[in-house]
Amino acid sequence: MNLKDYDIKQYSGIANWDQALPLGNGKIGMLLYGTDNIRISLDRVDLWDTRVAPLTNEEGFNYKNLEHLVKSENESDWQEFLRMFNDYNRKSAYPSKITAGRIELNFKDEFVPDFLLSIENAIAYVIDENNKIRISGFASATEYIGVMRVYGDYSLDLHIPDYISKDSKLNDSPCMDYPLAEIISENGFYYYRQKTHTDFEYGIVVLQKTFREYSELYFAITTNNDSSNDLEDTKKQLIKCAGKGYEALFEEHTLWWNEYWSKSQIDIGDPMIESVYYRSWYLFASCSREGFYPMPLQGVWTADNDRLPPWKGDYHHDTNTQLSYQSYLKANHLLEGKVFLDYLWSLREAFSTYAHDFFGVDGILIPGASTIDGKLMGGWPQYTEAPTMAIWTAQSFDEYYLYTGDIEFLKTRAYPFFEEIGKAIEGILVEQDGKLFLPLSTSPEIHDNCKEAYLTPNSNFDLSLLRYLFDTLVKYSKILGKVESNRHWKALFEKLDDIALDGDKILLAKDEALNESHRHLSHLMCLYPLHQINYDSQKNKAIYDCTLKELERLGTFEWVGFSFGTAAQIYAMALNGNGAYKNLYKFADGFVEENGFHLNGDFKNRGYSNYHYRPFTLEASFGFCDALHEMLLQDHMGYIRLFPAIPDKWSDRKISFTNLRSRNGVLVSAIRDTNGLAEISLNSEKDIILNVYNSFLSNAIIISSNSQKQIVKNEDGIIKVKIEAGKTLRITRYEQIH
Repeated sequence: MNLKDYDIKQYSGIANWDQALPLGNGKIGMLLYGTDNIRISLDRVDLWDTRVAPLTNEEGFNYKNLEHLVKSENESDWQEFLRMFNDYNRKSAYPSKITAGRIELNFKDEFVPDFLLSIENAIAYVIDENNKIRISGFASATEYIGVMRVYGDYSLDLHIPDYISKDSKLNDSPCMDYPLAEIISENGFYYYRQKTHTDFEYGIVVLQKTFREYSELYFAITTNNDSSNDLEDTKKQLIKCAGKGYEALFEEHTLWWNEYWSKSQIDIGDPMIESVYYRSWYLFASCSREGFYPMPLQGVWTADNDRLPPWKGDYHHDTNTQLSYQSYLKANHLLEGKVFLDYLWSLREAFSTYAHDFFGVDGILIPGASTIDGKLMGGWPQYTEAPTMAIWTAQSFDEYYLYTGDIEFLKTRAYPFFEEIGKAIEGILVEQDGKLFLPLSTSPEIHDNCKEAYLTPNSNFDLSLLRYLFDTLVKYSKILGKVESNRHWKALFEKLDDIALDGDKILLAKDEALNESHRHLSHLMCLYPLHQINYDSQKNKAIYDCTLKELERLGTFEWVGFSFGTAAQIYAMALNGNGAYKNLYKFADGFVEENGFHLNGDFKNRGYSNYHYRPFTLEASFGFCDALHEMLLQDHMGYIRLFPAIPDKWSDRKISFTNLRSRNGVLVSAIRDTNGLAEISLNSEKDIILNVYNSFLSNAIIISSNSQKQIVKNEDGIIKVKIEAGKTLRITRYEQIH
C-alpha cells in the first residue's frame, strides 16, 4: 500500500467548497479552497441550534393522531397531516446544524494556486505556479485545533455565513436571525463571538504569529459549552499550542495518522476502486473520532454556501448513519467507529422521551432524522417517524458484539439497548388473527411523501426489521441465560409473517411489488444487511437471482450514489463479483469528486442516473467500502470465506488484504494469485475454534504457531482450525510449500 498514490490534487484553483481539500480531527473540520485568494471554511461537529420547531409542541403532534390523519378518507385530514407532520421542519430555520464561517487570506501578490492533500499524514498544501509552498496546514489530531503556515504578505478576514444574521440578504433560504456579531482584532487574535436566541454562543478564534519568512495561524471554533469562559480558555489553548510550535504539533499529528493507517489495508491493483476506498477511510478518521460526536450527513464539512446546510445537516437514521457506520468493523477501525455506539447509548433518556411523548409507549425509539441531542428533526413522517428505524440503527450494537466477541458489551450494552427497543415496538404492534402488525408501515422512500407511501402492513422493510429485532433478542437472551425473556421474545417472533414473496420475487409488501427504478432498495433488507436469506440453497439462490434480474430490468436511472453500493452488496452476497464490481465502478466513476466527497447525483453526466445534482453526504462512501469488504471476505454464515466475489477483471493479478476483522474478533489476512487462494493468516486475542471455507484449489497446509504442519485435502467444505490467543495461524496452498 502506497498512500501517496491516493493523494488529492487539484490544479489551477478550486472554485467550489465541495471540491475543497478536506481536513478534520473529529471535532473541527476545514475546507481549503480558492482561486484568487484562499478560503479556509470552518465547521465543528457539535455546532447546532437545537430549538424545537413550534409545531412539535401542538397537542396533536403524536403517533395516534398521525395514524388517524393517514387513515382518514377526508381530504381535510390529509391537509392537516401535511401541515403538522410534513411541513413543520421546512417552516423555520431551526433546529439545524450551524456553519461557523471561514478564514479568508487575501494575498497581495497574485498567483494561481495548486492544491495537494496527503492522506497519509493529513496535511494540505497550496502551491504557486513557481512550485513554491504558500500554505501548509493540518487539523491537529492531538490538540483538536487548526494549524496553518503561510508564506507571503496577506490580509486576514473572517466571514460569517449570511443566513446567520438578522440582516441577511437571502430571500430563498430561511435565516437564523441572530444578532450581528462583531469581528475583533487585538493582541494578535482575530475573532468573533456569535450570540444566538438562547444562552448558546460560539465563534471563530484565530491567533496569528509572525516570523521572518512566514506566519503561523492557530485557530479553533469556541462555544460556551466548552467552559464557563470559553473565549479566554480558547485563547490560552492557542497560545499554548503556538508555544509548542508547528513542527512539534505536526510530529504528534503524524504519529496518530500512522497508527490509524496501520490497522488494515487492501491491495487489489485497481487504482480507481482503491482510490475511493482509501480516501473514504481518510474522511472517516477526519470526521469520526473517539471522544466526539459521530458524523452527521456532512460530517465536519457543512456546506460553505451562506445558506442552511442541506437537510439541515441532521442525523438521518433512515439510511445514512447506518451506512456510515456499516463498514468500520471489518476495516478494523474500532475506536473511530464505536463513537456512534457511545453516542446512541448516551441518548437513551432522549429516546425514551420520544417513545413516551410521541408514540405513547415505554422503552426507547430513535427518530428517523434527529438533532444532535436525539430529538425529532422532522421531514417526511413516513420515515422520520417510523418506529422501525430504531431497529436498523440498533444493528450497530449487534454488529459490534459480533465482530469483537465482547460478552461484557453484549450484557451491558447490546442486549439492554435491544431490549428497550423491543419493549417499545411491542407496545406499538397490534394483533390480528394471531399475527402482529404495525398500525402504519412504509419502506424508505417508496412513493416519497405521498399517501401511497403507507403500504399494507407489514412492508417487507418493516417486517424484516421486526423479525430481526425479536430473533436477535431470542438469541441473546439465550446466551445470557434469561429464560423468561427468551420465551417472551420467541412468542412475539412466531407471530410475525414470513417475508412476502411472489414466487422468487421479493415484494414491497404482500400486495405490492417494486415496479420502477428507485433509489432505495429498502425492501431487500432481508438479503442485506440483515442476512435473513443467505445464498445457501437452491431456493434462496433463486431469490437472489430473481432480485438481481429485477434490479437490472428496472434500471438505475432513479438511483443516487448509495444505491450503487447497496446493489454491490447484494451482488457480493450472491457471489457475483462482476455485478458487484460493475456497481462499484459506476459509483466511483460518476458520483465521487476528486477530493473523495460523494455528491449523491451523477454530476459528471455519465448516464448512470437521471439525478445530476451534487449535494454532499458521506454514507454512500462507506456503503461502497462495505461492499468491497464483502467481495474480499464474508463471515455471516458461520464460517470465513475468502475472496468470494472476485470479478473477472481482477483474475489476472495478485490481490490481498491485511488485518480485516472477522466475527469473534479474528483478524484475517489473505493473498489470492492467478491460481486462486494462496494463503490465509488468522490472529485472535483469545483461544478460538474457527471455521474456514475451503476455497483452495489444491491441498492446503495448516501451519500452527509452533511450526507444526497438517495437510488438509481439497474437499468442498469447512476447515476447522484452533487459534491460540495472540498467535498467528497460517494456512497456505500445498504447492507453495513443496
